[in-house]
Amino acid sequence: MTFTPLFGWFGLALVVAALLTLCIIPCIRRDGPRWRWFARMGVVAVLALALARPGFPVKSTTEEYETAADVYFLVDTTTSMAAEDYDGDKARLEGVKKDMLALAEQFPGTRLSIITFASTASTAMPLTTDHAAFASAVDVLSPEMSLNSNGSSITEAGAELDERMKSNQEDRPDNETVVFYFGDGEHTVDRAPDSWASFAPRIDEGAVFGYGTSQGGKMKEPRPFGHNQNPGQEDELATGDDYVRDAQGNPGISTIDESNLKSIASDLGVGYHHRDAQTDISSVYTAPKYEQTLVKKDGRVTVDEYFWVPLILVFGWIAAEMVFGVRELIRLRSLRPRRGGFAGGRS
Repeated sequence: MTFTPLFGWFGLALVVAALLTLCIIPCIRRDGPRWRWFARMGVVAVLALALARPGFPVKSTTEEYETAADVYFLVDTTTSMAAEDYDGDKARLEGVKKDMLALAEQFPGTRLSIITFASTASTAMPLTTDHAAFASAVDVLSPEMSLNSNGSSITEAGAELDERMKSNQEDRPDNETVVFYFGDGEHTVDRAPDSWASFAPRIDEGAVFGYGTSQGGKMKEPRPFGHNQNPGQEDELATGDDYVRDAQGNPGISTIDESNLKSIASDLGVGYHHRDAQTDISSVYTAPKYEQTLVKKDGRVTVDEYFWVPLILVFGWIAAEMVFGVRELIRLRSLRPRRGGFAGGRS
């Protein structure tokens, strides 16, 4: 059972305390039959129960139409994705976000998921048909800080993708699988990239999108307030010179590695496309049309409220009080002396 008090627990306590006081004081003074005041106290308790809004949680099953496809967005969030060589001096990740939102519009009613990878990989957004939530998750994507980076692999997201696909395949075995990869191809760990050829038979559609230029760009990153700030020395944040620097102290330059990106596309069996701000993503990729299926969704919890049951008793007592009042009024009128009752009588 659940309770959601109408005025909150504190407000409910004040109301009940006030009503009980109005009953206890006349009861002590013996203003009228005591049993009636005790009954009124009981009614106050019943009213308190009604105002607490008792209810029972109920799991409901609904049916909704879904597009029969699961779309995974693998997003490179390494420090290099902050490189400012997209559409002039914008960060690469800004281009990724723009393309992700445009692609999502091509998949109405489809379940979408976001997997980010840098030093490690994680699911930033599980599969959901809530495209508004997807857009919110895209909006907060940000590159990893270089201070937290220990190098990154372009295939870091492989294990996470494999786990998500196996789990979700059990839930929707007939759904098509679409995988999009967004990155710059920079591989900064000693081990070689993993082969993703095993994914090819499990993927129905997708593409690899590359961001960056051969000239490269400097990487700006946000720093914690007060980081690397010495007394008497101007903070980098104050000057706006908060760029990642190399071993010589110069701003580091990140360039795209398209050979790595093309290798991933070849393993997945999908096309590779270099992205810039000059063309819309619809010019290089158009989503196929998928059938919609009626899907049962369990586990949505609603609450059936039963505040009306104690209210019936309260209204019943109010009706009884009205009867008592009418009877008392009739009794008092019968006790009044009749006007002119002795006119013409005996002296």
